[in-house]
Amino acid sequence: MRTAALLALLLTTACTTVEGTGRKQFNMYSPEDEAALGRQAYAEELKGQRILPESDPRVQRVRTIGKRIETAARQRQPGMASRMEWTWTVVDDPAMINAWMVPGGRAAVYTGMIDFARSDDELAVVMGHEASHAIARHGTERMSQGVLVGAGVAATGAATGSGAAQEGAATAANLLISLPHSRSQEIEADEMGLMTAAQAGYDPRSAIDLWRRMQSRSGGPPEFLSTHPSEGTRIERLQALMPQAYQLYKRSQGGDAAPSPATSGAAQRSR
Repeated sequence: MRTAALLALLLTTACTTVEGTGRKQFNMYSPEDEAALGRQAYAEELKGQRILPESDPRVQRVRTIGKRIETAARQRQPGMASRMEWTWTVVDDPAMINAWMVPGGRAAVYTGMIDFARSDDELAVVMGHEASHAIARHGTERMSQGVLVGAGVAATGAATGSGAAQEGAATAANLLISLPHSRSQEIEADEMGLMTAAQAGYDPRSAIDLWRRMQSRSGGPPEFLSTHPSEGTRIERLQALMPQAYQLYKRSQGGDAAPSPATSGAAQRSR
């Protein structure tokens, strides 16, 4: 009964709204809490990494893009974006095609991702995506969900008196709650990041080319077992969003907002 009461209290007191999409989320942490957690995670993650100096052209490139992403994010989601500690670090690791941003706004882009991106437009889509995870508070949402799922699993085990039932509930929670929810977060960050990059003046059509190349090199698990949607699913969603994103992009360029095809090899260019 105590566990059930705790679950009910958590559900009623920790419901917030994602700025930018209006989705309701369960989050037990305040923005100040997650900023502190993010600073700690950022320092821990960068231990032993080779950080490029500010004089490196790749750092200047990332920070130029990052500043434009920040400006657009502040326009689109001022409540969260204006509270974040926007920091972009470049890590020298050519084999790592990755970027991330911890809660609170501190981010890292790996040189492998910089090399993989064929234009500033593609790199901006990636950076906008990672920034959107922080703006939507996905990290602390997952942590909050872990607390909730753990309490539910404990209640199941206590009610049945069976360790096997508790283990089975944990497996079911992972497959039916945790993993799909993570995929929904990725899709949400795709949408928010695409619009942010477009408003920042980067051609959103580049996202299609980027994810097609990602699709050609991926060899991950089936989508239903993955925390990320497949590249094919991503491409379909991005294509559906492209007319709206392209309108934002054209307005940022001072041109008309005529509809555009969802794919464009010509969109691959550096700024």
